[in-house]
Amino acid sequence: MKREDLDWPVLTGALVTLLVSIVVSGLLIGGSYYFQKQMLLEFTRNNAQFQAISQRYLAVDEEEKLIRKFYPRFIELYNNGVIGKEQRLNWLEILRDSGEKIRVPGLSYEIKSQEVYAPQFSAQLGRYQLFNSRMALNMQLLHEGDLLSLFSMLDSRAAGTYSVSECRFSRASTAIDLNPRKGNIMTKCDLNWFTIKLADGKDIKV
Repeated sequence: MKREDLDWPVLTGALVTLLVSIVVSGLLIGGSYYFQKQMLLEFTRNNAQFQAISQRYLAVDEEEKLIRKFYPRFIELYNNGVIGKEQRLNWLEILRDSGEKIRVPGLSYEIKSQEVYAPQFSAQLGRYQLFNSRMALNMQLLHEGDLLSLFSMLDSRAAGTYSVSECRFSRASTAIDLNPRKGNIMTKCDLNWFTIKLADGKDIKV
């Protein structure tokens, strides 16, 4: 076939149509890729937001469970003087009253300033700090049972919690004196009164 026999207008139209089709197809393919990429980015962003919201919701739900579980115990410790301000006046009043009821012949005490207490075991206190007030307790007792009775009254009546780090005993005299106003045993005990407070020093409000 000679070049003169070709129908150039028809051929040109077909070529133009083919070229337009290729261009349109390319644009569609490119647009589809761009749309797919944007949708993937949008999905990733929305999914990340959903996961963050879900984690916050789960954290709030878990925190609510912990509050329901531990808040009554927190209130109990607060009301009992373990958490919050130290109950130094209460300790001294209960100690004097207990000594009078047991009829301890002699009782004196000294409390040092409150200080931060670092336990030997690991304690996760978070925003709170454990404090300690040392008490030196000197007593004249008729017999050893008076000391146990005194600690029993402190356990049941005094606010807060304490531990006895040491007690030392010595005889007041070689002979036993039956006079209730005189002690047969000299006792020196070191007590640690513990209080939990906010580490920043602010008052705890419940």
